[in-house]
Amino acid sequence: MKAVVKTKKGIGNIEVLDMPEPRVGPGQVKIAVRAAGICGTDLHIYYDEFPNRPPVILGHEFSGVVAEVGEGVEWLSPGDRIVAQTSAVTCGRCRYCLTGSIAMCRERRGIGFGVNGAFTKYIIVPHQIVHKVPEAVDDLSAAMTEPASVAVHSAIERVPVAAGDRVLVSGVGTIGLLILQVAKAQGATVLVAGTSLDRARLELAKSLGADHIINVQEQDVVNVAMDLTDGEGVDIAFECAGAAQSYNACLKALRRQGTLGMVGLYGKTFEAENELIPMKELQVIGIYGHIWVTWRRALTLMAKGMIKTRPLISAVLPITRWEEGFRQLEAKEGVKYLLQPVD
Repeated sequence: MKAVVKTKKGIGNIEVLDMPEPRVGPGQVKIAVRAAGICGTDLHIYYDEFPNRPPVILGHEFSGVVAEVGEGVEWLSPGDRIVAQTSAVTCGRCRYCLTGSIAMCRERRGIGFGVNGAFTKYIIVPHQIVHKVPEAVDDLSAAMTEPASVAVHSAIERVPVAAGDRVLVSGVGTIGLLILQVAKAQGATVLVAGTSLDRARLELAKSLGADHIINVQEQDVVNVAMDLTDGEGVDIAFECAGAAQSYNACLKALRRQGTLGMVGLYGKTFEAENELIPMKELQVIGIYGHIWVTWRRALTLMAKGMIKTRPLISAVLPITRWEEGFRQLEAKEGVKYLLQPVD
């Protein structure tokens, strides 16, 4: 089967190779991939800025159908439409595994960088991380359950948004646009900020329910936030851009005793106005991944139409055109690119 493989460490070193079809073992599920999303993490792996264990098949956001189940798996059958969490290998005995926060396990190996991922025809995962897809969610939409789960974990579980909250979402990539929708579903007023390169994404945010969109190169995001909140500042800010300017703007735009949810990854150190944290008694909460129940919540919101992933899909490409998808994502041409297997 053909697969997009990170062959060795270093910048680049990604090729489409013929790989052996995997065999299912006890407690495992063999999934025929329907679609898999290109994530910012995949770009970081391309540039060797994110931990990976080559040679490894990339891709951790995906949907598929059960092709085969291993011994002991009785709740799934061939043909079931499914998605899967990303933590494929964990120790199962640490405090994080035992309390459900498996993404925090120190022995965790994730799909698409620690073990073989979904930019191919078949993938093997442990059955415990599988979730059935509701009929109301099509295969392409379902391929974005993982980023939708990050958004739910952000705005419902880690930094709960409540009706009446004023929320700033800084960054209009996939996660920012999904957090916008979760926050709106919770009854918040949402401000969304991006750059001039994000004009199309900002318009998409508006169509998805954003109350105010801000081009930070044409307007001062802090001034806008203060004007819209009578000088008080927003209750919650989600930093999704992974940029120093965005982080500092979030600190300034928050009201006193507000909360910053840090979702973006920076890849380097930077100067920050962290004195505002004690001076304003701000809470800063890190957000990474999701837990089991997050996926059920995300799929429920998707099935009810409260999270719309289909409008974020810019193109569906065969895996042999992965470079095109990577290039367009990096250039911010569109939002989400999906890959599908080829024979």
